[in-house]
Amino acid sequence: MEFSVKDRVFRAGKMDAFQQLHVVRRLAPCLGKLAGLAGSDLELKKDDAGNVVDVAGDIGPVVSSLAEAVAALSDADAEYVINACLEAAECKNPGGGWAPVRKGGTTMYSLSLPAMLTISAKVMAVNLSDFFADLPSLSGLGGMLRKMSHG
Repeated sequence: MEFSVKDRVFRAGKMDAFQQLHVVRRLAPCLGKLAGLAGSDLELKKDDAGNVVDVAGDIGPVVSSLAEAVAALSDADAEYVINACLEAAECKNPGGGWAPVRKGGTTMYSLSLPAMLTISAKVMAVNLSDFFADLPSLSGLGGMLRKMSHG
């Protein structure tokens, strides 16, 4: 899924299943706060191959819910989740081609907090929608994420 933050174009890539597991484990204590995502009107649009190509709607409530959830995490868990998301994202170079946002423990671009949270929210929507959609206790969140991932 490609998206813009300020004057840069980013792409949310896929995490492997173990990366997803470790992110979800760290988010577990704050899943209730992520339920705020259920009221979002975001919709992920997919191409014929099932790849997310666009997001429609207001990302503001998603970033706000994500910020509240991250605030409930320990510093180590918050950094793990954000870094995992940044490692799954790429930034489009001005001359073409894509480069990782974070690689080898180093963030390759200067990012503001809103940009970092926006990138993280989009990466999580792409990577964790199936997991949350299957949790009956978070049916509102699951329904919203199903809409986002299968739009």
